Amino acid sequence: MTDTTNAAALRDEIRRLGPWHYDIQVAPGVRTGEPVPPGTYPAELGTPRVFNPFLMTDGLANAVYGGDFGGRTILDFACNAGGYLFGATQRGAGRCFGFDVRDHWINQARFLKRHLPGDNIDFEVRDLMTLRERGLPQFDITLFMGIFYHLPDPMTGLRIAADHTRELLVLNTAVDPQKTDALILNEESVSQVMSGVHRLAWLPTNERVLRAILAWCGFPHARVFWYHRRSQWKGKGRIHMLAARDKATFARYDAGFGKPRPLWRRAAQRVLGYR
Repeated sequence: MTDTTNAAALRDEIRRLGPWHYDIQVAPGVRTGEPVPPGTYPAELGTPRVFNPFLMTDGLANAVYGGDFGGRTILDFACNAGGYLFGATQRGAGRCFGFDVRDHWINQARFLKRHLPGDNIDFEVRDLMTLRERGLPQFDITLFMGIFYHLPDPMTGLRIAADHTRELLVLNTAVDPQKTDALILNEESVSQVMSGVHRLAWLPTNERVLRAILAWCGFPHARVFWYHRRSQWKGKGRIHMLAARDKATFARYDAGFGKPRPLWRRAAQRVLGYR
């Protein structure tokens, strides 16, 4: 049990590192997502939506791999505080690497690594456009969650992710529902911690656009895990897709999770978060 003094010190450190996007227990009774008084953080940082990232990795492991990642390596683009990788580690993932362009999130990730099982996880501050210089090997699974619509060149960004991926690419992005197949201008703040850093960004209009880009990247087999055509996020939609090089990757998924279950449709925002 965490003693009162240690718990208070942890909470002080958590508050100093905030605001947080992930709600993770770091010690009994101490979570990163605990509410803070209004005005705790500068308004220009924004107010991130808080959720438990372990629910996404649990769902992915169950849907595609029967509950366990079986030592598969995982790469997380724009990893935020690394929550998906800590969750994947609990589900049997092998080596994991996460990076984010913002020091804010990597400082949080390194704090979590000091308090959670994570010897197999490495973190780094890096812009994805420089990732090739890092000389990383391919990973079995790559997470491209909540980054596509923050990029000035999202097609190149996704291609870089694909080139680093051996088996499964997980794509989660906001969409601007339109009848035409296009990328729509999405200029955004550069000060808010949940935004990109380039101001210029693009929103895909629908699933067809994303399927075409994924196929061009070498991932022609795609499944829509869930799709909110209109969400609470500025009236935009949200889609969560899985893409594979080999159709056989989806054998278990197609047998048991071929159609999105009502739980995922109803709770997708709470479970997977919008980042």
